[in-house]
Formats: sequence, C-alpha cells, structure tokens
Amino acid sequence: MMRLFWSPRSPFVRKVLVVVHEVGLNEAIERVPMVILSTQPNDALLALNPLGQIPTLVTEGGEAIYDSAVICHYLDVVRGDGRLHPASPEARTAALRRQALGDGLSWLLLNWLGERSRRQGDQSAMRIAAVHKKLPHIFRVLEAEAATADAEAFDVGHAAIVAALGYLDFRFAPDFLWHERYPRLAQWWQGAQQRPSVAATVHYDELATAGSALSRQKGRA
Repeated sequence: MMRLFWSPRSPFVRKVLVVVHEVGLNEAIERVPMVILSTQPNDALLALNPLGQIPTLVTEGGEAIYDSAVICHYLDVVRGDGRLHPASPEARTAALRRQALGDGLSWLLLNWLGERSRRQGDQSAMRIAAVHKKLPHIFRVLEAEAATADAEAFDVGHAAIVAALGYLDFRFAPDFLWHERYPRLAQWWQGAQQRPSVAATVHYDELATAGSALSRQKGRA
C-alpha cells in the first residue's frame, strides 16, 4: 500500500487527494498525519523528502515522490489512465498552466497566512499589500476561464484551482469575498462541489478539532 504524508489543512494535499479520488486509488493509499512547521523541520519526513514538505507520497516499493504536481502526475499517468493530464500537447499545456495558476494562488495564500500569523508589529505591510495587488489579477483570469470550464473535461489544473479556492474559503472567507465579485467562477465552483472527489476532500483543521475534543473531555471530567 502507498503512504501519503498529509494534513487536511494543506491546499497542495487537497489537490493530490482530489486526484486520488478521481483516479480511483483512495483505497490503495494509507494517510499518515503530519504537522509541518516552517521553524521545526520534521526529521522523519526529511529522511524521505529532503524538502521536508507535504504532501509526500511513498510507493509500495519505498520510493518517495514529491512535490504535489509530480505526485499528481504519478498517480494519474503512471498508476491511472492519464485522463487528468490530456494527451494532446495543446490540451496538456492548458491543464498544466491551470495547475500553475492554482498552485500559485495557493502559495500566495500561504504567504498571506504566514504574515497574518505574525504579531501585529512584525507583520510586513508591503508583503500583505503585494498579496492584495496580485489577487484581482489572478481572479480576473480565473473568471475568464470559468466561462468555458464547464465544457472542458476535469483535469489536474481544475483540481489545483479547486484546492486553492477551497483554501481561500477555509482561511480567508471574510477577507476576500470572491463569490460575489466573480459570478462565473462562483457558478463553476458550485458545480465542482458536486464531484465526489471534491466533496470528499474538504479542508478542516485537525489541530482545532483535537483541541475541541480535549476541551470537551476536560469539561466532562
């Protein structure tokens, strides 16, 4: 059985899990929970992935595969039928460009979260301003592409965009109200929620869930 080092809070993990469900490998992968802190690299994970990042996939033969784009390629093209990475050069380029856009949005949001997590006096106003400058440009392109997305077969690029938009709603819902500003994208997003692969991979904070459970147990003690 393959092993996936993961966290339900990561947009890159969610992209991989969407692909896992799309290619029918959900039962072939053991999920190994992993909390990653930028200031405290995990020794066990570093032994497998020198980047110390999640997601990391370990095959049945013990080969470690990273990063998320490579994992998605492996699961779909090597282990699946390749339908999420179109065969024609033009279509595959479009899918990979969409993946780059979705992944880029995820990285931007992670940077934003990192700044917001700092103490107020340590936050970089310039970095936060750069995030807000880039977001409308990213969403302008996403809104334009949403006009034809329903007619296209779901691919790895769409999985990346789903993961990024889901992470935005998970972490920044009150801060960037994209559903109202970009109606075509919001309509495509609502349709994507009906895919079993998307519905099965919703973000949640396992740390907060564990903390709440502990608090309830103390309350009953």
